[in-house]
Amino acid sequence: MKHLRTLVASLLVLGLLIGLGGWVLGSETDVLFRAQELSLWLPSRHFYDTSTIYPGGTLTWMAAYMTQYFYTDAGVWLLVGAWCLIAIQLVHAYRLRGTRVLLSVLVPLALAAIFLQTGYWIYYLKLQGHLWVPTLGVMTALLAANVHRLLPRWWGFAWYVLYGVVAYPLFGAWGGLGLLLMALQLDKAKTNPKIINIAMAPLFVVCVSLLPIIYCQWFFHQVEHTCIYKAALPCYQLGTIDCTQQYHWAYYVLLAAFVPAVVGGYWNKGRELLVGVLGLLLVAGGVLWADNRWYRDTNFYKEVAMYRCIENLDWEGVLRVMRSHDYGETKPPTRVMVMEKNLALFRLGRAGDEMFHYPEGAERQNAPWEVRLTQVGGKMLYYHYGKEQFCYRWCMEDGVEFGWTVDGLKYMTKSSLITHDWKVARKYIDMLKTTRFHREWAKKYEQLIGHPELMAQDEEMKPIIPMAAYPDRLDGDMTLVEMYLLKAFANGVGAEPYYQEMTLICSLIMKDIDLFWPRFHGYINMHRNDKEMRVPTHYQEAAYLYSMLEPQRPSEMWPGLTNAEAAERIPFDEGVKQKYKDFMNFNTQCGSMSEEQKKVAFAPMYGDTFYYFYFLVRNQKTN
Repeated sequence: MKHLRTLVASLLVLGLLIGLGGWVLGSETDVLFRAQELSLWLPSRHFYDTSTIYPGGTLTWMAAYMTQYFYTDAGVWLLVGAWCLIAIQLVHAYRLRGTRVLLSVLVPLALAAIFLQTGYWIYYLKLQGHLWVPTLGVMTALLAANVHRLLPRWWGFAWYVLYGVVAYPLFGAWGGLGLLLMALQLDKAKTNPKIINIAMAPLFVVCVSLLPIIYCQWFFHQVEHTCIYKAALPCYQLGTIDCTQQYHWAYYVLLAAFVPAVVGGYWNKGRELLVGVLGLLLVAGGVLWADNRWYRDTNFYKEVAMYRCIENLDWEGVLRVMRSHDYGETKPPTRVMVMEKNLALFRLGRAGDEMFHYPEGAERQNAPWEVRLTQVGGKMLYYHYGKEQFCYRWCMEDGVEFGWTVDGLKYMTKSSLITHDWKVARKYIDMLKTTRFHREWAKKYEQLIGHPELMAQDEEMKPIIPMAAYPDRLDGDMTLVEMYLLKAFANGVGAEPYYQEMTLICSLIMKDIDLFWPRFHGYINMHRNDKEMRVPTHYQEAAYLYSMLEPQRPSEMWPGLTNAEAAERIPFDEGVKQKYKDFMNFNTQCGSMSEEQKKVAFAPMYGDTFYYFYFLVRNQKTN
């Protein structure tokens, strides 16, 4: 009967963890793919030596290795397999039988909660392989506890001493967890000689408190004194913003999750029904708590999905994501989403007709700190808009500050190719060729080295090259990516139609009448001889609106005429002029409304026009 209860409880644990894996796979695929691109693992001795200059380096090195498997769905199932192995280790280490096996799932649930709470920290955490570190830390600690259980008396004590000496440099703070789990094998203490039981307590104190100080004094000189006991733990602090309490308490819950298994193993007799009920209640509580810690934010998921679409040159996919509403939640978009949407429309040649068909917004990212556009999408935007030096600069700065990543190496490679820095591109390509999942990518771009004619035909680089044709100058963006791009293009002058249209788009977004007219005039002149020439709707709307706002201003396009007179000669679509008149008439009818009320009232009929954008979309914070 007891074996049957053990089997049923084991199947429940297995089913729960597999279900959790399926749930993660269904909602976190794009996030985990992004996470592996924001990590790096290289099969070289130099990379290992670099990882181990800090205590716990071997653990973080292993974690970075496992992170790369999030490139495919297999990464999630490897993680679920690790959680199942942790449950098995708990069962063996504390001899859980019958319904007590249910208690073994509490630790994996706590690990899942830590894993799923990450959110925007994937861009900022400096701990290498941070998504895998807690899981591998617990696995190594439980492995030590299981070895300790298998070894008799003095051999077990010798293992305890050996592990205590070597654990800190290898596993950091997680080494202390292993010592704690060995000390908590209370049933084994009954068979040990008393001298072993007496010696374990002071030995634990020495290994956990004094050895880290000694190691950092003699071997790990670069570790700050305040971080000695936090080795291989993530630092949830950015500048003066300290989020430690908000995120670290999940680690305290992880420690508490071991208690039921330890107690259940020590009193592994009788009361199966009571233990089963309590176990189910604890498991239900663990599931609810893990679900509560799960970071869910519509815009975050859209951002990473849109980024992945751009990486695949799936411009329609970017627009599809922009229109979607994950988790049934509707909220204004962030600026990076708006910029990625505009980039997609520009690449598709539909910005002038559809730019304002999507919601505008400047929603703050859901994080306890101000998320910078340079982190979440700035490098990609700079690259696609031809600002290769800025792309390279931010990749380099982030590499120094947060660690080198696959994403950074890729953009440094592509930026170097466009600027014809062949040797630099070769260096990064050679590094990427040694990775498990990005070597084919590296081989593809390797063919472009020294061959600008191939780059001019490449689907990705062909539209970027003319955007990069600007004069050299000493410049800076002050970390304000969007404002820098808007000003750079709106004030730019280009003889290439693709570049020139971007100057028109940016003057439109800035609502700058003085900048708009010469760029609109330039657009008309460049396309005057095009067959079936048609001026996109939003450009017409802006030109007609500005003509009506300043009717007596001398026309930029028709010297000797005013804007009002010139407007009669420009072949505006009748729909553009009629919509302007309807907009103004409706504004008169809504005269007593506040601006916020007008936003709601005008949106159904005019939300897709430049008129709405000009009058009712205000105070958008760019970054």
